[in-house]
Amino acid sequence: MGGEKTMSTTISRRDFFKTAALGAAGIGLIGLTGCDTSVVNETPGADPTSPEGSAALPGPFTLEEFKDSLVQLDPITSFVGEVTVDIVVVGAGAAGVPAAVTAAEEGNSVAVLQKQSTVVSQGNCGSGLIIDKSDTEGLLRYVQQTNSLNSWRSDPELLKAYVMHSGEAVQWVYDRARLTGTSAGKPNDKGLFAYLDTSQDFTGEWTDHRYSKFDYGTAKAHMYAPWMGPKPNNIGTYLSYVLDEAAQQYSDRMKIYYSTPGVQLIVDAGRVKGVVGKLADGTYVKFNANKAVILATGDYQNNPAMVKHWCPDVENFDKKQFQKTGDGHLMAVTAGAVMEKLGHTKMLHDFDAGLMYEEPFLSVNMKGKRFCNEFIGFVYMNDIMLHQDMYKGGKNYDDPEKGSLGWYCQIYDSDYMSHEAFESLVPPAVMEKYMPEITDEHYAASHNGTARTGVFPHLIDTWRADTLDELADKLGIEDKQAFLATIERYNTLCTKGADEDFGKDKKWMNAIKKPPFYGIRRHLRVSALCSGVYINANGQTLDENKMPIEGLYCAGNLGGQFYGAADYPFHATGLSIGRCFTFGRLAAKHAASLSGGSGKIAESGTTAVAASSVGSSGNWKDGTYQGKGSGVFGDDIKVSVTIAGGKITAITVDEQKETETIGGVALPTYIEAVIANQSTGIDAVSGATMTLKGFTDAVNDALAKASA
Repeated sequence: MGGEKTMSTTISRRDFFKTAALGAAGIGLIGLTGCDTSVVNETPGADPTSPEGSAALPGPFTLEEFKDSLVQLDPITSFVGEVTVDIVVVGAGAAGVPAAVTAAEEGNSVAVLQKQSTVVSQGNCGSGLIIDKSDTEGLLRYVQQTNSLNSWRSDPELLKAYVMHSGEAVQWVYDRARLTGTSAGKPNDKGLFAYLDTSQDFTGEWTDHRYSKFDYGTAKAHMYAPWMGPKPNNIGTYLSYVLDEAAQQYSDRMKIYYSTPGVQLIVDAGRVKGVVGKLADGTYVKFNANKAVILATGDYQNNPAMVKHWCPDVENFDKKQFQKTGDGHLMAVTAGAVMEKLGHTKMLHDFDAGLMYEEPFLSVNMKGKRFCNEFIGFVYMNDIMLHQDMYKGGKNYDDPEKGSLGWYCQIYDSDYMSHEAFESLVPPAVMEKYMPEITDEHYAASHNGTARTGVFPHLIDTWRADTLDELADKLGIEDKQAFLATIERYNTLCTKGADEDFGKDKKWMNAIKKPPFYGIRRHLRVSALCSGVYINANGQTLDENKMPIEGLYCAGNLGGQFYGAADYPFHATGLSIGRCFTFGRLAAKHAASLSGGSGKIAESGTTAVAASSVGSSGNWKDGTYQGKGSGVFGDDIKVSVTIAGGKITAITVDEQKETETIGGVALPTYIEAVIANQSTGIDAVSGATMTLKGFTDAVNDALAKASA
């Protein structure tokens, strides 16, 4: 065995991102135990992430980028187990699950390596173009429009592949998940259904009602875009049972290895022949691929060094996902892949704080000052926020001590429903769903017994107050006097009918005078970084000569160059997830067509470490369960944990008296981490160790009841 590195039990959230998955498998690794990062290597005691022991760094990458991931540079040669299959899929998300199931459908034996203890994916909508409801000219114009929104930097062959195959891929996923034809009144057997439909025909003149237009003429492209859920369920909810059910259906040739991240590709004479998986105890398993390896590990937003190198715009924004440390990108480049050589595409938004995110209400920064002409597409607001100050007064921070960019408030009064020029106004009764001050009981009582659903309770951030002074307090505005002066100035401009400060059209100018007053505190976080290594339309990874690397495919946010602009295009809802579904299927079909498969799984030695704690077992009954732990001052932390479809779908903190600026700030992060990892085997945000212990004790207490 190689030397051991000991990890502090009080680490930053940055460190949590790359290590929490390994703690999820149990073996006593819950809460504060940290992770054993033992290394097996040719040189006893060598640390493969140290400068002294590292192999040559690929291309323009730095050692720090590898240190911020789980990928290891020096060859791993000692294994406790070995698995041989036709196709190895690394990553079980929106691209990996379709890839794995498709490969098995095609008769191949498949091993799925997943860093977390469950399927992980976000979002609720994946869309595709329906060939039978479109014409060829319309489909090609959709390619042209998408490329125009991507600053003409997209690879048109990738766009064409998406357009021609996405409808089939999306429908295949929804059929597998038994979601086709569902509705609120007719859910599937898991209680899930299509709760919204944004399908549309792209024909005539398309406009974003801001600054972009595109003329389709009489041509037509039909986009199928149902939203499945409702929240807090998401795409990961149904992909979980799609994958598990497929593993049962194809039990003779398909197996899932949870809590087993891929850490190194096996390359022989330029051909990728497998991948090394790392077990929770620090040992390694060799996964041989008769045909190919498909990498589908998601983006790199939780790898600080990669973010700083490839997408520095988002360095100071909080990140929505967990454990996305660019493992697939880094493994691919060690085999000769090439990272997109231009600014990477980012997606930032906040659909969860409240509705009406596109409406051009007055916007103020957290110092209470107006900072822009609000008539701007929501997709670009993150660019405007680069020029604002960091903020520390909210929740869901990567680093509570540092704060983050992306915070601002939309302000309006009780006359907002009469603003005729506004297009997507939502009445106050609907907005109440997003108000933290309104308890679930009060909400149900005031809405004819209807329960509050369709939101993430820890992310809602809409407020109502009788005075502007009170509203400033609720929103956490740092300079109340500046806020009040901003409102006064805005009202004066509204009366004049001219925006002399930022030039907004007078039809969007509405004075803020009539109580009660409303404010939505937006928190723009990185949802996805949508750039990766160069691939072709089959998902094959390309080398520096644009030739396919034998045996290697990349799908989802790992494969590029699908976009190319600074910002993700929001002209089509569900494009990001639809792209993942599509290229997961395409990669698997192409890999399946290769020769050399056996259709069988061969295993030897130790290939998995069983979970031993209730907090990572995944063996829970549906329902809502209460639990209790002891916080930093000895006071109770009480939680309610909701299990749906055998997964943790929601956690609410019902009672806590933690320090407001430390433990209180960390709790929303811990909630997201447990849900994302489906385990309480997480590590502490710096400074909030005791809060973590009390919180995980409380969640484990609830999960024990769910396991009884």
